[in-house]
Amino acid sequence: MAGRDRDRRGVTLLLPQNRAALVLAVQPLDIHGDRYVDVTLRFDDYEGPPMAARVSARECPADLRQGERVEARVVMGVVTRLVRPHGT
Repeated sequence: MAGRDRDRRGVTLLLPQNRAALVLAVQPLDIHGDRYVDVTLRFDDYEGPPMAARVSARECPADLRQGERVEARVVMGVVTRLVRPHGT
């Protein structure tokens, strides 16, 4: 168990990857005519603080809600896309 806990702390968000997460907050916004969504995510296998991200509205579900489970595409520590997990 101690080894598993150590592995969770050592996870990096810099490598390109898809990560399971819980949506803690969602706020749609418009910046100069471009639509975005500000989200706060808690990653399942990351013990760090929740991550705030701004994602293009084209790259996430239109009806995204707080409390939903998502799969987040993370590249160099930046969330670039949110999708619902398959089968939900």
